[in-house]
Amino acid sequence: MKPAAALAACLLLSGCATASVPVGSPTPLGGYLETEALDAVVAGVRAPPPAPSFWPGDLQPAVEGKDRWWLATAQAELRPPEAGQHFDCILGTRLAGRPRPALTRLMTRLLADSEAVTRRLGELHPRPRPMAVHPGLETCQRADATTRESLSWPAAGAVAGAVFGEMFAALAPDQAEALKERGRDIGRSRSICRMNWSTDVEDGHRVGRRVYVSATEAPDFLVDLDAARAEIVAARAEGLTNPGCAAERRALAPGAVRLDEG
Repeated sequence: MKPAAALAACLLLSGCATASVPVGSPTPLGGYLETEALDAVVAGVRAPPPAPSFWPGDLQPAVEGKDRWWLATAQAELRPPEAGQHFDCILGTRLAGRPRPALTRLMTRLLADSEAVTRRLGELHPRPRPMAVHPGLETCQRADATTRESLSWPAAGAVAGAVFGEMFAALAPDQAEALKERGRDIGRSRSICRMNWSTDVEDGHRVGRRVYVSATEAPDFLVDLDAARAEIVAARAEGLTNPGCAAERRALAPGAVRLDEG
């Protein structure tokens, strides 16, 4: 790894280093969606088209060692509260700098809904990951046998990224479009990492938006959203910054990585 790339990766990943870890083993939070709502979301998603011989052309060209590769590696972290760091630079804060219990609760419940919908859709329309179709394919994260055998559609990271993007847009409307785009960046990272096919990512974005809209209809959602919004307002007033922002800007700059390069 080149020194500059290693430093960029370190900084991008360091945003979660100061996150407060709860003591003890609390009962895991469930999502906002009850069974009926989950059924409705799943029923509203169209089946993916048949995969034409598992399209090697649907894989992103290699970008190993480039800034976008290291950013994609960092964006694989989707667990709250660490996942909040992916939105720090747009919000002008460092969410992991202090505990944000309401935000963590909101993200945790939305992630549970995302995972539930992704799992059910994957079981209905199983599609292997690129690494299962093309053994020896280099990915940006280590994969064990369970990961290799897990399903690729819809891309779980794209579903969660879209959900978080919509959520942060509601929490900070002045940066709504940029925050939604960051959610899409998280999904694209799964294709750049070669963990999912590009078409799985595109469908994941659409599924994530459906999940979020359905979650907003839950009776306790707005209470959690309002509490998290107060934390975001306070965080943006603290004057904290994420040291990985310069590396992130470099990785996402137009033309920084040409995906048509060999």
